Amino acid sequence: MIDWPYWFLEALRQRFYQLELAKKQQASCSPEDELLLTQFEQFKSRQSDEIQHLLSEWEEVMGYQQSKHKQAIYIEGVKDGIRLILPVMQPANVR
Repeated sequence: MIDWPYWFLEALRQRFYQLELAKKQQASCSPEDELLLTQFEQFKSRQSDEIQHLLSEWEEVMGYQQSKHKQAIYIEGVKDGIRLILPVMQPANVR
């Protein structure tokens, strides 16, 4: 088992606390998100078939863009993790 330095463990702890706080803050927006989604669905149901089709296509494109954005953020997080852990895991004489 690797004996991690105190500063490293503390940095990880602080990062997890920051992520947990951000998650809780996002969860507090949840009722507003649900209301917006409900209102959008009501709006869509009152439109003609042509408009509904266009809105569906728009939703699909926006969903794809959001997923690409989230994927890019995830990849940056993985890279950050690698940059943080790799120097600690390498032997001292290699650095």
